Amino acid sequence: MFARAASCDVTPRDRQVRLAGYASRTAPVSTILDPIEISVVLLEGLEQRCLIFSFDILTMGSELQDMILVRLQRLGFKPDEVVQLASHTHNSPATDRACEPLGIPDIEFLNDLAEAAEILVRQIQRDQPTEINLDVFQGQLNHSINRRRYWPFPTFGRMYGFRLTSVAFSPNPSGPKDEGASLVLLRKADDGQPLAVIWHYACHPTAVVPDNVISSDYPGAVRLALRDHFGEIPCVFAQGFCGDIRPNITSSQKLNLRQRLSRLIRTIVSGPLFASPSAEDWGRWSRSLAAGVYDIAQGSPAKTFSPASLQTGSVKIPLGDFFKGTIPDKMLAAQIVRIGNELEIVALSAEPSVEWERILDEAVPIPAGRIRLYAGYLGALFGYLPTAAQVLEGGYEVEGFQPLFGLSGRFDPGLIGPAVTGCVKDAFEMLERAGPRTAELAFEKQK
Repeated sequence: MFARAASCDVTPRDRQVRLAGYASRTAPVSTILDPIEISVVLLEGLEQRCLIFSFDILTMGSELQDMILVRLQRLGFKPDEVVQLASHTHNSPATDRACEPLGIPDIEFLNDLAEAAEILVRQIQRDQPTEINLDVFQGQLNHSINRRRYWPFPTFGRMYGFRLTSVAFSPNPSGPKDEGASLVLLRKADDGQPLAVIWHYACHPTAVVPDNVISSDYPGAVRLALRDHFGEIPCVFAQGFCGDIRPNITSSQKLNLRQRLSRLIRTIVSGPLFASPSAEDWGRWSRSLAAGVYDIAQGSPAKTFSPASLQTGSVKIPLGDFFKGTIPDKMLAAQIVRIGNELEIVALSAEPSVEWERILDEAVPIPAGRIRLYAGYLGALFGYLPTAAQVLEGGYEVEGFQPLFGLSGRFDPGLIGPAVTGCVKDAFEMLERAGPRTAELAFEKQK
């Protein structure tokens, strides 16, 4: 297999922009805490190829996704040869019109991103393809926490009103999470030099302090650490299934009596709260996470191989297959990239709860010796993807998020499991049917 890679800085430095991620944050900003980037890897195997992008943005949005695909089609790439992943940082300029309550997109920034993506691909097309070997490093971190917690007492919230019991947006130390971190290092086969890295972790990037700055959040901190170790190489980040996972940051702030009373009242009204970290707390947490990933990269690879094949498959289904009500002009997409027989990336155009990892593993078991990485935030993301059990429980990931993402209705708990697993199964089926030598890769399932 051959590969080429590139990255670039896309930080808007000449104007104020509206950030995406919080409905309460409406003032444009120009302060830059750290840069935001685009990274891309082009994989080529026999008659197949695949571009894997990562963007330091909240979500792609239909407009940006289509703007980039149109440009890349002029360069000869089919839409199903392109994987567009967002890091989901809550401190980048807005890009999705369907999510305007979270931030109104700046058309100039959208054009800048689309142009930068095209320039990167033109750049790597001019480069000589390099035969590669892959090292896969894996390890465990301890930096996230589940944020869905059953609260058996009456609460009142601005999104839900009065509830006798609720699933609160609160720390749940016993809730499921995925602390596994993986790094896929692409090395040049001739001299062993690093060409690029694809890394994976599951945690909402929502911890930057102060929040009125442009920042790539913890993916940027990890990128600095990886480049310190491997050199100035492109770093593609595949955000995991983190719909109900957020940073676990210990606050060092000392509250006075008035602040403690205010917090107590809010806890009684809304349930347990997350602590408010300081800039020092955020910095300490992000540096610790980056150091953890750095340590993993310094260890021995869990797997080293020379991939002989590249396979991809993709499927889309209507949101109406599992959601009843008003929906944006988007679909649920599943896109799979298999590198050799050793590694595969399964991506969904949603914010899936971490519990979907287990559900999909059961629906499509992982063969012995293969590593599977689950990624959310693919392309034109439609919103959160709760499990059937979570739909019955309610909570932000089921109801609260809807007005912020252009939805209004309900998930069907009886249909959501079969619809999502069926979508992923069909994507695997198309991957297997196409085989490693076939150029026709995609299948779109419309109902």
